[in-house]
Amino acid sequence: MKKMFSLLVLCLVATGVVGVLTLSAATLAPSMEVRVLSVIGALLAGYLMMQPIVNRLASRLA
Repeated sequence: MKKMFSLLVLCLVATGVVGVLTLSAATLAPSMEVRVLSVIGALLAGYLMMQPIVNRLASRLA
């Protein structure tokens, strides 16, 4: 149960990091087209940054 709770907290932190990246990219973009592209880029970058960390820690917890 403790391992599952730790994994849930880790996923919530990862979601928060991706959300902050997306929010900052959306507010800094000057036009709607650039805003859409920057949000897509921020989501992909956040996923690529956090996925190895989540996988490594999930395998340790399992």
